Amino acid sequence: MVNRVVPTIKLYDYLIVPIQIELDDTTVEAMQEQILNEIDEKRIKGLIIDVSMVEIIDSYISYTLTETAAMAKMMGCNTVICGIQPTVALTLAQNGG
Repeated sequence: MVNRVVPTIKLYDYLIVPIQIELDDTTVEAMQEQILNEIDEKRIKGLIIDVSMVEIIDSYISYTLTETAAMAKMMGCNTVICGIQPTVALTLAQNGG
């Protein structure tokens, strides 16, 4: 069992992940592992990552979120990242996310 970094809500076949903590390299990696384990254990088909409370996403966090979505897709789970603030959207776009 992986330590839970972020709270999650399972609703039908969907997993909602509201990120309410400040992300750094260590926490985003732990969050990725948690999410992938929950997709497997709970047979999740759709993943919603809410980043509305996140004010800063650097290039590594952007990469890890994109990588998480790609990994989830390989596991048969579609991902939506919602609540992106304008400055975060700019960072993601500049990093090819």
